[in-house]
Amino acid sequence: MKNHYPKIGLGKFCGLLGVTRQAYYQHFWHQEQYAFEDDLIVSEVLKIRKNHRDMGGRKRYELLQPFLLEHQIKMGRGRLFDVLSANYLLVKRRKKQTKRYCTKKVCKEFFVILKL
Repeated sequence: MKNHYPKIGLGKFCGLLGVTRQAYYQHFWHQEQYAFEDDLIVSEVLKIRKNHRDMGGRKRYELLQPFLLEHQIKMGRGRLFDVLSANYLLVKRRKKQTKRYCTKKVCKEFFVILKL
């Protein structure tokens, strides 16, 4: 919007939106910082995935703890899941299927019951 109206100051736009100029600039600073951290984490997760393809998010989080401490990144498990899902790195859940056995005796009893 600032590009469309260059003569109007940023303070007026922030006043219209109900935010301070400081909050406006902090938003972009935090966004840039989080993007950098997310890129670091995605690259590290891809390294882990080479050896452990189907490892879940919680175990990956435990393996990433030394890396996060080394780079002084504060990230909880929930945010890690958000980053992984945004980059399509979550492991797909497998649907549990029960095995069904139909032996001759069980099938014979079943058909006898149906005929009644």
